[in-house]
Amino acid sequence: MPARDYQQECIDLVDNLPPGRYLVQMATGLGKTYTFTHLKRTGRTLILSHREELVRQPLHWYDCETGVEMAASHASPTAEVVSASVMTMARRLERFRQDDFSLVVVDEAHHAASRTYRSILGYFQPEKVVGFTATPNRGDHVRLDDVFERIVFQKDLRWGILNGYLCDI
Repeated sequence: MPARDYQQECIDLVDNLPPGRYLVQMATGLGKTYTFTHLKRTGRTLILSHREELVRQPLHWYDCETGVEMAASHASPTAEVVSASVMTMARRLERFRQDDFSLVVVDEAHHAASRTYRSILGYFQPEKVVGFTATPNRGDHVRLDDVFERIVFQKDLRWGILNGYLCDI
């Protein structure tokens, strides 16, 4: 399935950014999972998610060895993409080297300001950390700029409706 124009725009933009920590905002339904699973991989990738269905959801997009790090599941050390539960990964950091991943993707990145996410993101030393969220503004007013340098791509709900990708109910 080919990327939509805006998804490809985001992929190209993120692929060409220098090393750093970046945030992408895309409204629910605009294809965040498709977009982050099509980012260029120059080494191993770690995907961090907070719910079981989000851990498993992106794996079918990859055409390489993938693994799950969650509960009783342990990813193979040869898995090119590891999708992990945040709670599990926080307890298993010692299974991984700090430089094991060149890309870390944070799904539902509005959670990334929590202590658990920050401990994981502080441990690993990837070239890029890219967070994807529909809602970059947290209700508790905790700032995501402590985790991400800047928002590099934004397509909100209004944009999705006006451009015919989402329905106005």
